[in-house]
Amino acid sequence: MSLEHSPARQKRRTSPAKTSHHHHPPYRVIPFVDWCKLNGFSVATGRRIIDSGRVKVTALSPRRIGIREDHNAEFQDSCIRKGA
Repeated sequence: MSLEHSPARQKRRTSPAKTSHHHHPPYRVIPFVDWCKLNGFSVATGRRIIDSGRVKVTALSPRRIGIREDHNAEFQDSCIRKGA
C-alpha cells in the first residue's frame, strides 16, 4: 500500500479543517457601490451612513473602500425596528 492510499492520509486530505479555508476567506469585503446596491440605497445615502459611523468600513486601497459581510450584517441588525 502506498502513502497515497493509506487511510490516515486519505482522512487528512478530506477532513473539513484542511479544506474549509480553501473555499472562502473568513470575511469577504463588499465594494462600496455594490454594498449600496445590496442594501437598496443610493451612493449618497451610503456615504451618509458611513459618515454617521453606523457601519465599519474597510480600506481596500487609498481610494477604494468596502464593507465586510459581517459588518454589513451588524449594520442590518441595527436597522431592525424595535417592537415591530
